[in-house]
Amino acid sequence: MKNRYSIYIAFALVLAALSCKDAKTTPPEKPEDEKPLNVVLILTDDQGGHLEAMGTKGIHTPFTTDLAKDGMLFTNAFASVPSCSPSRSSIMTGMFPHANGHWRNTITPRLVDGDKEFTRESSTIDKVGIHEYISTLPELLKENGYFTAITQKFHMSPPWKFPYDARNEIQNNPKEFKKVISDFIVEAGNKPFFFQANVAPPHRNLDKHMKDFPEFLPNKDSIEVPAYLPDTPKMRDDLAKYYGSVQLADACAGQIIAALRENDLLENTLIIFTGDQGEPYHRAKASAYYAGLHVPYIVSGPGVTKDKVSEALISHIDIMPTILDYVDIAIPETVQGKSLRPIFSGKAEKVAERDYIFGEHNSHGPPRVEHYPSRIVFDGRFYYIQNLMHEKSYELPADLRVEEAWANRSYQATLEAKDSHPLQYRLLKQLESGRPFEELYDMDNDSGQLTNLAGDQAYAEKQSELKKALENWRVETGDLADDPLEIKTRQTEK
Repeated sequence: MKNRYSIYIAFALVLAALSCKDAKTTPPEKPEDEKPLNVVLILTDDQGGHLEAMGTKGIHTPFTTDLAKDGMLFTNAFASVPSCSPSRSSIMTGMFPHANGHWRNTITPRLVDGDKEFTRESSTIDKVGIHEYISTLPELLKENGYFTAITQKFHMSPPWKFPYDARNEIQNNPKEFKKVISDFIVEAGNKPFFFQANVAPPHRNLDKHMKDFPEFLPNKDSIEVPAYLPDTPKMRDDLAKYYGSVQLADACAGQIIAALRENDLLENTLIIFTGDQGEPYHRAKASAYYAGLHVPYIVSGPGVTKDKVSEALISHIDIMPTILDYVDIAIPETVQGKSLRPIFSGKAEKVAERDYIFGEHNSHGPPRVEHYPSRIVFDGRFYYIQNLMHEKSYELPADLRVEEAWANRSYQATLEAKDSHPLQYRLLKQLESGRPFEELYDMDNDSGQLTNLAGDQAYAEKQSELKKALENWRVETGDLADDPLEIKTRQTEK
């Protein structure tokens, strides 16, 4: 009898073990009434880390302030590259530009163009773009039943690698943004959706934004001029229009969120608000300096910690894996970023095994005079740059120096301040010729990056540490070309 009971007990233990094994390998079924997760990426154009919630003086951005209270604000968020096209392709692949192949701005269709222009028969196909074998975020979401839509501009290459079900060229009108997003929601029907809600401001022409919406123009005397720019009346006039355009972008974001709220979708929508690159000024946009890569970043949605400010080092290449993690889609091996879900949920304070953030610049546009490859590493305080072809001559892109077409008065304002602000003038001229191979800045004490510490013996150990970290990153990510012309163009296979 004792042996019989022993057999029964052993059999019961085997069944229990099998049950535990099944419980570990089979995910629990979701309740039938649980709504699938929607995702909205609000991507402003040329917005540096300037928001009321980030402490920017003289501006009022109430909608992003409310979004931050309902979620998390990140103070150390960075684009991987300071130019529109490669930044957007980097976001949509979770990869650095040198790795995905899209290293400069490219010619792409307009959102109002016909469907044919987004296929292989398009008349606007640039030879530079991501490699064919790379899976993109809109491709994966669409394959998994998501309705996808995009606003404002396309700017990714090649067009067929970024499939969207709906397109709308809405630019800067808050009320119209609400209508467009509401229409997308209706069009999505019963499908979960992903909206890449691109917003035009604060990209230049700033005059046009403020002419269309003058109520957003702030008092030029209340704003703060970044240290790398001269504080003159002409510069303040231009900066006021930039900050006014930031306020306009905030209003557009507010109406996008309002459309979600009115359709009772906030509870099951992950919202990410960020900018594609830094502000539209020399030594910012189209450069590897801090002002060119530092961007605002706010996230809100299911499971996101509320009213928290994080100093974690995060990158735009983290957006794709984070979204895929949230919607239970496998993250491709090509992705170089990390899911931020553990940070969003409060389970982690930083990205695992990440002590540095990295970024790059290759060229803004196709002209050889705009090629100026640089690489950066940042540890949260010290910012190290390598200018890979530092002896090469360089010309600023047109939108950073031309008044007529782009209404950019900051370049001329800096030239005119040669005598009153010689340091800011010298920094501008150094962009065009004379940058050293290595640059090192203490961001805690020099936010404008005015004093290069590279070569200073007091910082030799830190310079050596960051230089080694950058060299290791270049090897690990396959960054083998100093000259951007040697980066492989679009390929159909590995």
